[in-house]
Formats: sequence, C-alpha cells, structure tokens
Amino acid sequence: MAVPLFLLLCLAAFQTTASADLLSEYAHHAVLDPAEKMKLFWTVDWDAETVSFAVEAETTGWVGFGFSTGSGQMVGSDVVIGWVKDNKGYLKDRFADQKALPPMDKQQDYELTGFQESGGKTVLKFKRKFDTCDSRDIKLEQGVTKVVFAYHTEDPVSETDIKHHVFRGARSILLLNSMDKRDINETGWSTFPLTTKNVTVPTKETTYWCTLLKGPQLKSKVHITKFEPIIQKGNEGFVHHFLLYECHGNFVDKDFDQGVDCYNIANMPYAKCQAASIVAAWAVGGEVFYYPTHAGFPLGSSDSPRNFLLEMHYDNPENLAGRVDSSGVRIYYTDQLRQYDSGVISMGVKTDEWHIIPPKQKSWMSVGYCTEKCTKSIMKSTSLPEGGVNVFAALLHTHLAGVALWTKHVRNGKELPEIARDNNYDFNFQDIQILRKEINIQPGDELIHYCKYDSMDRNKLIKGGISSRDEMCLDFIFYYPRIPNIRYCQSQAFGPSYKLIDKYFPDVNVTSVKHNPLTNMNIDWTDEMVADFRKYKDDVKNVFPICGITNLTTIADSKNPDLTVPIPKITDPLPPEKSKCAQANRASWTNCRERASLTCRFCTVVWHVMRCDWCSLVKRYGTTDSLYHMYPHVMCFDFNANY
Repeated sequence: MAVPLFLLLCLAAFQTTASADLLSEYAHHAVLDPAEKMKLFWTVDWDAETVSFAVEAETTGWVGFGFSTGSGQMVGSDVVIGWVKDNKGYLKDRFADQKALPPMDKQQDYELTGFQESGGKTVLKFKRKFDTCDSRDIKLEQGVTKVVFAYHTEDPVSETDIKHHVFRGARSILLLNSMDKRDINETGWSTFPLTTKNVTVPTKETTYWCTLLKGPQLKSKVHITKFEPIIQKGNEGFVHHFLLYECHGNFVDKDFDQGVDCYNIANMPYAKCQAASIVAAWAVGGEVFYYPTHAGFPLGSSDSPRNFLLEMHYDNPENLAGRVDSSGVRIYYTDQLRQYDSGVISMGVKTDEWHIIPPKQKSWMSVGYCTEKCTKSIMKSTSLPEGGVNVFAALLHTHLAGVALWTKHVRNGKELPEIARDNNYDFNFQDIQILRKEINIQPGDELIHYCKYDSMDRNKLIKGGISSRDEMCLDFIFYYPRIPNIRYCQSQAFGPSYKLIDKYFPDVNVTSVKHNPLTNMNIDWTDEMVADFRKYKDDVKNVFPICGITNLTTIADSKNPDLTVPIPKITDPLPPEKSKCAQANRASWTNCRERASLTCRFCTVVWHVMRCDWCSLVKRYGTTDSLYHMYPHVMCFDFNANY
C-alpha cells in the first residue's frame, strides 16, 4: 500500500529535526559512512576527562559502536551494543576478542544517558571516561581515533542472543582535537572558491598539479576566517591533499590557465610561489577549518597576496584515464578584523632524497629539527606581549609508510608539553588538530619532530619525495602573529648516507646535493647494513638548518661542519604522566583487602566456595600487603567479581 505523502513529509521533518537537535546538543559530529546510515555526535569534558556520545542509526534494531586499536578491525575493539525495546533502552560494554558476538565486560564502563527510537531511526546516548582503568577498554587519546560501527534491523532476543550485523564499517576521526563550532557566528562572511580548471588527471600514480588563481578584488584588508575543501563528486579517491600558497608578482592572463604538472613548473613565471608562505592546507579525510576568533589570515593589505598557487596532489595508482577534476578550496573571510594575522610554517625533515628509510623495517624513526638558531632568527621580533608566536593548530603529515608522529617542544634543555601527537596515523585521514591550549614558542626554543614508519611491505628503500610511495616527515603548524615570507623550519642530514656509501659502496660518487645515489641503486639490504645505517642516523649530532639562514648548493657545502648547528638536547625531560588508574587500583585493593581480612578473621567456608583461599595465602606470604605487590590487581578483581 502506498504511504500517504503527508506521512512521508512528517517523517522527513522529524528526522531533520532530530539530527538538528543533536547538532545543537553536541559540540562535534561526523557522518560515519558514505551513505549516511550512521552518524556520531560527541562532546568532550576535559575537566571530568569524559566524552558524551550519541549514535544515530537508520535502524530499529540493535546498534553497535566502538573503538579499534588503529587497524579498523572488529577483533580487538572496545565496543558497546545497545537497542531500544518497549520504550526501554539497553546498552552493554563489550570486548571483541574474536570474530563472534563480543562478550560483555565484567567491568561496565559506559553509562547509558538517553535513548530514542522513532521514524525508522535509533539514537543511543552514553558517556565514558578517557581512561576507564579497564584492560578491556581502549584509552581515548589525542590524535586519530579509529571507530567501528554496525547495526542489525532487529532487536536481540537477549543480551547473549544477538544476530550478526547487516551493516558495518570503520573510519577515523579526531575525537579529542576538534573545534566546538556551535557558537561561531558566520554572519557577514563572504566567500570565494579557488579550484583547478577541468584538469584531466594524468595516468600515473602521483601527480602534483599547480594552478595559478586570482583572488578577489578587495578594497581594504580582510581576514580569512574559515576554509573548506571542494572535492568534485566522484573524485574523492583521486584528490589526496592540497596546499594553497601566496603568489606575489605581476602576471598576464595566459598565466592563469589550466595549470601544469608541478614537475614542469621551473620555467613558469609563478614557479617561485612554491617557496612562498602557505595560506591553507588540507588532506584526505579533513573537514572544515575555522581560525580562532582572535586571528585570521590577512588579505587585501599591501603585503597580502592577490593571487594564489594551488598545488593539488592527485593519487591514481591504477592509472585510470579520462578522469576530469575541478576540486579545490572555498575561502571565507570577514572585514571585521581580528586582533592578529596568522600564518603556517612546516616543520620536520626536509623532503628530499637524503631522507631514506630501509625496506623490511617494522619500526624506523626519522627526526627533524627546528633549531635554536632558526627560531632566534625568524621569531626575534613579533607583536605578542610575551614575544614569539602562539601555535593553535597542527597538521601532521607523512605518506603511506607512516604509522605515528609527534612534535616535542624544548626550551633551554627543558622539555615542555608536546605540540601535537598521533599514535594511530592514517594516510587516508589527515585532518588539522586543534590544540586544546595554545602553545607559545619563544625565540631560541627548539622543536623536535618524530616520524615512525613501517616499511615491511617494501622491497626497496623509501626516499623522501612527493609521491605517495615516497615519504615525508612534516608538521604544518598554524600560528600567530604571522611572520611574512617564512615557510620552513626544518633540518637536513647528509652524514648517514655518506657513511653508508663510504663503507659499502666506495666506488660510488656523490655528484649533487640534490641527488642521493643510494636511491637509484638496487641494494640488497643486509641486517648488518641496516644496523650500521641506524647507528649512523642515531649518532647524528649536528644538522643543516633549513629556515632561510643557510644556502646549500655544492657537495663541499654538504660536508662543511661550519654550516651545521647542534641538534637539541633535552637535559630536563618532561615527567611521565601520572596514571590515575594506579591510584584507583590501590584504593580498590585497600577496600578489597579489608573485606578479605575480615573474611580471614572468621575463616569461614564461604571463601573456599569462591575458589580463592585467601586465608591460606595470608598465612603463607605473611600479610595482605605482600599479596598486593605479588598480585597487582588480579586478586582484587577476582574477589570483587565473586564477592
């Protein structure tokens, strides 16, 4: 029987209203799957160290949601399964230890706070702590979080009789590093798009396409307040990331054409713009970016860019032909000027052939430095009352082999809180992390950027470069006040490759600082060779600073120690974060011990029924304190579970 039109309209209105209510109730949201069958809403309470969630699913059956270890696989995930039946909500904390119905945890750490089922949808609301102190729960941390989700069309018969899912998926989100956008007022903002122009994506794995674009004709200074990606529908799998550069100079109409492969940009009049300051950065998985209310990127002033260079990274590993693209970025701006102009600097390892990673390595570290000499030079005079610059966001970036990244901050040898970290790096999800608290970098401070790689799937070394199969080790930091014409604060080390060549390939000559001969050689990497190269890398004490204060042009330059600077030394490490779980376990143990001692005092048969003869253990080991040190919390867990 046909459904009356007014009922369909009512249903659609209800569903729209429900989602709108959740958008206003929660600080963040994410569509979990392309078909938008499941959505996640959440708010972070940093004081209580809890997260409140709402999961919306297009089903009236059971709904599952949880956190994966980083692989996105269901096995090893910390999950909840819940449903609504007879106007009652159900939710249980579970752990997927195998490809079967996840068993319920003995320790239930998710609290059901609300539920609704109507209009063909189910909404479950719940909350949990960042760290539940339960080994069967995954700790929620800053950086990328991999979530898993599923549902069935029917409610379970019971908590142990639940049908296999009919829909499931996984995706990455920034759970703890997103901006609360609910109170942002966009009234009066203007926009303009900057996109490629019907580019036919080349039939090769990696293409960097450069397009010169005109900005709006502005009569006075304005501030960029927001930017968002414009990805042409159907091309989501081809557009990997983009950078938008300032582009100063006098250009003619023919320069604003369809653009060229960035490899062929050398003879173009806008080639120099690739060394200019970055205006915007985005990578696959990223969403809308808002500047803080007190800072914005300046346009329309005497030193502001009137034109832009859009560098688009296309990924086409299957060499598909005929794909046409007009993707790019939409810029939002306001004439209501903010207190500070902002900018972007990339920090880490210089992207070139001297950055190499041996094949078949489960864990390989690369480290780049923004040195004391660089920060003294580029941050020596700013408008901040306390000096230096304030960092408010970061985009961590490697390619396919990257698995983790983090950036340390050092002042006079003392390690300060990290700027950004991602222990679950996902090449297919690279979003800008919003720092919970802005970080001030002073002239003379040092930054150390670490990148961890896994090259087990490679048979040849990985070199630094722009291809997805090459590697990068960067952190794009968003900061204020803006320092004009500063784009990099990186480092470079030639020594490890030179030493490897001298020992294993003495007949090979280095002919250019731009080319590492190891990258074109068919090398059989032995364990000894890898160990030597690792040692050469770890023994580096000086690096070449890449921040505009050193110009390396010859082989002699690359061997000149006078052009190098010492790497940062941490003499006062940051104390490890104190675990609140240890205190909680101790308190729980004390309570357990008191109860157990009482049982021992009466020494009744009930203890033997609980399959744990505490009295005998106390007699054998002397005191309950001895048992605490010998059995950290397993005994207490067993006692509480059976008491």
